[in-house]
Amino acid sequence: MSYDVLIVGGGAAGLAAAARLAGQPVQVLLLERNPRVGKKILSTGNGRCNLSNEQMSADFYGEAAGFVRTLYETVPPENVLAFFHSLGLMTLSEEGRIYPRTMAAASVLDILRQAIDAPNITLLTDTKVSSLRQDRSGMWIAETQERTFHARNVLLAAGGFASPKSGSDGSGAALLRSLSLPLTPPSPALVQMKTRPALPALKGLRTRAALSLFVDGNCVRRETGELLFTDYGISGVCVFQLSGDAAVALSEHHSVSVRIHFLPELEPENVPEWLRSRLAQLDHGPLGTCFTGVFQRVLAEAILKASGLRPDQSMLTAAEQRRLCEHIAAFPLDITGTLGFDHAQVTRGGLKLSAVNPQTMEVRPGLYAAGEVLDCDGPCGGYNLHFAFASGIAAADAIAGSAPVLP
Repeated sequence: MSYDVLIVGGGAAGLAAAARLAGQPVQVLLLERNPRVGKKILSTGNGRCNLSNEQMSADFYGEAAGFVRTLYETVPPENVLAFFHSLGLMTLSEEGRIYPRTMAAASVLDILRQAIDAPNITLLTDTKVSSLRQDRSGMWIAETQERTFHARNVLLAAGGFASPKSGSDGSGAALLRSLSLPLTPPSPALVQMKTRPALPALKGLRTRAALSLFVDGNCVRRETGELLFTDYGISGVCVFQLSGDAAVALSEHHSVSVRIHFLPELEPENVPEWLRSRLAQLDHGPLGTCFTGVFQRVLAEAILKASGLRPDQSMLTAAEQRRLCEHIAAFPLDITGTLGFDHAQVTRGGLKLSAVNPQTMEVRPGLYAAGEVLDCDGPCGGYNLHFAFASGIAAADAIAGSAPVLP
């Protein structure tokens, strides 16, 4: 049987597109390789599904900002929320992050599954597309292990490489590669980073800090937030925000490091004055008590040790004070790698945006792409999921508005 639209991938982008096309005069086939659609949605936002953000802006998408700006002019952020509200989903905001009212990711998936339960939508699970090609008439032919499908239009929404257990196994990139489309090599993003030294004594310690990312000795980005020490390195939101840039730099064989500012409430240049005041309060007492009430004991000990100081010291030379200030405001760690795609929340890389129309998501006549298969990623906070929904909706609107319908 032939279809008007074939959607490859039942994740966020594919489901949003299918829901947008539900009830319209087009026959849609949605193919998902997993036994059920939307598996990755269930794990987003720690199971609460942070689907958008009150501060949604193209400026959060780095080098993809120009592309995203045009997309968000075509499908404004408020229209994405209106789309979900029209399906029956109630939302709420928590510190600017938008969640389903139930605070359960299953509610978002359930509302999308309910929306695609329509007469013009056919859903097939446990069905992986192994090849995709276009014949001379312009019809797209999708091969699976057991069947062949034909469609006037194809929306490739098969995801990236991150979290392969959820179904993002890179198969979308393989299909794009088979069509000789330009791809940016993939790397994990929003993921933990490995450091040297690893500081296993701090494993499990959480603290607020500001991290500066250095590539070949040049600071390229700064982030502030919760920092978590692990047995292999560092984690936490601020680490996740920097990890995509770090992974790309490492893949290109650059030297990568971070400097940790453990007192982000103060500007680095104000730390010496703060330290002198603390030392004066000690009145020649042991240095180990200097950070009581400021840092957890094990962190204070790690800072002192890295500075070449002992907790029982009572006097510091000017050089020792400078060294201690440096380790409070710019504690150095070399980045040796990141954890892999198994741990990453999103993929950096994918179909180059220069090959995609940002208003329609069209790549070639009758071929569209949306979601994580594109070379576009944003920070934590609902930006990646929102992009997937917006790009899926844009593709669906373009297909419904301009595609020829089968008789």
